[in-house]
Amino acid sequence: MTSTRAVGMRSALEPALAEAPHTGQTDLKAQAIAVFHVARSGPILRGTIRMRLSLQCFVLASCLLAIGVPASASCLGSGDAEIEALAKDIGRQPHRALQAIEQALRPSSSLSTEKRAWLEAARAQAKRMIGQQTTELPLAIKGAAALPAGHAARLHLQIAGLYGAVLSQSNRESIEGLHRQLAARPPRQPATLCLKVRLASVMADHVELNGVAFQLASEAYRDADTDTLAWVRAEAASVLGQVALRTDTRYGRALSQAALRYFESQAMHDMAANELFMDALSWAHQRNTGSLRMAEQQFLRSAIAARQANNPLAVAYAEAGLCEVQGQLGRVEDALRTCSASLRQLKGIGHVTEYSTNIHYASALLASGRPRQAMFVLASLQRDWPGSDVGYNGYLFYEAKGKTHAALGNDREAIADLKSALLLLREHESSTGARSSRLIQARFRVDQLEQSLEQKKRESDEKEQRNRLLIGAGLIVLFLLSVLVVTLVKNRRLYRRMAFTDPLTGVANRRYTEARAQESMQHALARGQQMHIALLDLDRFKSCNDRYGHDAGDEALQRFASVVKAVLRPGDLFGRWGGEEFLLVLQGVDRDGAADVLGRLRAAAASERLALAPEYPLQFSAGVVALPNTPATLAELLTLADQALFRAKAEGRNRNCFADT
Repeated sequence: MTSTRAVGMRSALEPALAEAPHTGQTDLKAQAIAVFHVARSGPILRGTIRMRLSLQCFVLASCLLAIGVPASASCLGSGDAEIEALAKDIGRQPHRALQAIEQALRPSSSLSTEKRAWLEAARAQAKRMIGQQTTELPLAIKGAAALPAGHAARLHLQIAGLYGAVLSQSNRESIEGLHRQLAARPPRQPATLCLKVRLASVMADHVELNGVAFQLASEAYRDADTDTLAWVRAEAASVLGQVALRTDTRYGRALSQAALRYFESQAMHDMAANELFMDALSWAHQRNTGSLRMAEQQFLRSAIAARQANNPLAVAYAEAGLCEVQGQLGRVEDALRTCSASLRQLKGIGHVTEYSTNIHYASALLASGRPRQAMFVLASLQRDWPGSDVGYNGYLFYEAKGKTHAALGNDREAIADLKSALLLLREHESSTGARSSRLIQARFRVDQLEQSLEQKKRESDEKEQRNRLLIGAGLIVLFLLSVLVVTLVKNRRLYRRMAFTDPLTGVANRRYTEARAQESMQHALARGQQMHIALLDLDRFKSCNDRYGHDAGDEALQRFASVVKAVLRPGDLFGRWGGEEFLLVLQGVDRDGAADVLGRLRAAAASERLALAPEYPLQFSAGVVALPNTPATLAELLTLADQALFRAKAEGRNRNCFADT
């Protein structure tokens, strides 16, 4: 009975097997005929039927399409610092960025049409990255219609409306129209470059548009060739890497890893999670134990970065990839746990990743000996995704369903599903080959694409290091200049004091005293105030020098200056006139007031005792002149004061004499 059934199944599969593609290393026909050998070996079809491709580019394309993570891009190029900061924060923590964007868009905000359109474009991007529905987008597009046709914010909103949409004829025409508008914009303008990256990321979700997507992202990558555009260049490399990985592992991985280094350096955790995911896929396609373990490690890193970005959807994508890899490694229980965790977040989002993860979950259930539960999962897929274009996942679905029917003993159903799987596989390989050709052609249209982001980053790091050295040197020079300026200011003050101060006594010198006396006269005349000028001369100063020496004379001059400074009022002027002679200007005092001040000076001086001349009495004579009501020069008043001083000396010294004016 068993032999008859197996022979019948083999005969039923032969027409499909005759047209099935041959991979070169492993004959797909021979793998499918494993049905026959399993049937002969025991319970009908309870073994695992493995139907794989060994052609690397095909397997990698299939792996990418099976998971189906969308390309990411968050730059806008608005020229508005606030908008650009929010856009960059979308790449770091999209949930946090979305809260800030919605706060800025609150109804009470007074925003221009342009600013509101940019914020709506940022909101649409943030919601896409966390898997939320962009319900506000139609109204935002309608509001942005007030902007000029071809305005960057308006184009961003139109592109946002195409994310996740099926490639209908109308959507294809919209994409082509947007492509033409971008071609007419200034090529190196930041907004143009960001728009190209965004539109390329939309095209990357549709395999038949991958050639155009690659070309568009290449243009953005080529033109974003300055340090200020490093963010745009990294996002362009991210989209290029995702598309290129489907045909050229080495090249795609180099682009993706270079973009990853930039995103990690900027703490853009959500963007980094996407690049780690892509790198994991590039390892997963190799299907050997070492590369699968490397893929597992990168998927785990992607999940960690997604958690740092507080993005549960990105975590679910990483877990979806991890689920498949763990199943390939034979760690069925781990795969079941990871798939289950991923599906809790993916359920209902309508993305192909939900579909493929359900298939891997069913495969893990089958491998764990639960074929009925596996069939329930697969049947729900067929019910919930009727007529959907799921690409390579259609082959995976029928392969898993055929295995599950075989495990349940449903031979006829197993044969039908395996035939469907083989036919889908052939169609998919054909479309993959055509797409590979288009991508290779597009790749070599860009003359500067061979430059990696790593070189750009090295140049940026070297420039930053030079800038740091220049800044450091500038700070040192600035510090030295500051010290010099402070020193000059201090010295200037010192030199000023030295220029206007008598070095022996510390009071004003003759030049400064004369200038200030002139100012005091003008001030008193202008205000009608009284003023007296007195010439003071130390009595018997020559005899002090002759008897006690010049040091004693210097002490006498210094002590007398100290006494006068202690007694005088704040507004009075006192300076050394020459030798033992001093000039005193008293403002706002009459004759009696002037006599009173001089009397206090005389009393204070008399109480002083000199260390070097203990027997020398510190006394002075004064010639005083009042400021007249009629105009007079300082020289005329000083002549009168000198004559009065001469009389004071003649009358016995140690007294005041007032000149007649």
